[in-house]
Amino acid sequence: MRRRIASLLPLAATLFVPVAGARAGELQPGDVARLILNERGGVPDAVGWGEDVLNALADNKLPVTRENVCAVVAVVSQESAFNANPTVPGLGRIAERAVREKLAAIPLLGGKAFDYLDTIPTPRNSFVKRIRAAKTERDLDLAYRALVEHAARSSSLDGLLRLGLFDKTVEEYNQVSTVGSMQVSVAFAQETERGERWRPMTHAESNEVRDRLYSRRGGLYYGTRQLLDYKTGYAQKIFRFADYNAGRFAARNAAFQGVVARLSGVKLATDGDLLAYNKAREPTGEITRTEKALRTAIARHSLDIDDAALRRDLLREKQFDFMQTRTFRAVRAAYQRATHAAPPFAALPGIQLKSAKIKSRMTTGSFAQSVNRRYGKCMSLALTMDQKPVLKAPSFWPDW
Repeated sequence: MRRRIASLLPLAATLFVPVAGARAGELQPGDVARLILNERGGVPDAVGWGEDVLNALADNKLPVTRENVCAVVAVVSQESAFNANPTVPGLGRIAERAVREKLAAIPLLGGKAFDYLDTIPTPRNSFVKRIRAAKTERDLDLAYRALVEHAARSSSLDGLLRLGLFDKTVEEYNQVSTVGSMQVSVAFAQETERGERWRPMTHAESNEVRDRLYSRRGGLYYGTRQLLDYKTGYAQKIFRFADYNAGRFAARNAAFQGVVARLSGVKLATDGDLLAYNKAREPTGEITRTEKALRTAIARHSLDIDDAALRRDLLREKQFDFMQTRTFRAVRAAYQRATHAAPPFAALPGIQLKSAKIKSRMTTGSFAQSVNRRYGKCMSLALTMDQKPVLKAPSFWPDW
């Protein structure tokens, strides 16, 4: 009986949230808590989560609409089941094996390097033991940060480290790259902060961004921004969810790759990347299979775009206005002439997801579909939470 009562407490809490003075149709923390518990029963402090979801939208100056609330709720449920710093079963064992394999690839030094890491800073509290005991991404992150700081002190480079001069390299080798309740890209969060400062970030400030991502409010703030704070041009929300997993405009670019494949006769992976990128997600000079296929399509259909102009246009592939480039418009027009059908604007990228955190086979497409189902379930309830007549849920959900 006690267990049954305890399981009802989160739901009961949502029924006693003050709403006096609220305008009709304005979502309150208790309303969002109801949507959360409808999606995933038993979430502790659902009202607190609801308040932070609303704060994340307001702090990012995004409309506090049912669509935006449900999009955030759906992603949080998919990524962490409403856990600000989720545990990963067997994480320590997986991480230790990965470290062993990476060090073993170093000629002559590999095994000795691992043994050395198991002795510093002390044999009782070595970095290997911290890795082995890790249960969450934050545990691994803190172990790596401590190792970096220990190495900097030992080599008298700690002053330069504190200034942030090594942060690009430090971040590149930190394997914990997506964290928190929404599994936000750390690179995205740090780039967001750099863009709002008048001076370079220090090493401590860079770590502070990571620390905020592990908090409920911080994870929601950056995750909401990554998910919603950009125009897409999509007709359905599912493609925005695909972007969240694969990178902004990946769904649009995956469809474009399909168009290029049809025009060129070259089979292409629809991964949403038209160019090649380094670990810092900066474009390299490599000519990708997609760019080669584009050159073939341009020549075959007499589109009058030289290689230099093509490269200039492709450098805008991660921007909204790529669709305004000559390459984008000319290729789509050629597709329509060749097929007598409108070219698709967005498609689910064909990316196989691989990670220690993923236990079953998952692709970007299956991720987006799963989030979209959660979003639809949330919207079906959200549309009834008003004094206006109940609206019929559409068969697909537009990207409002």
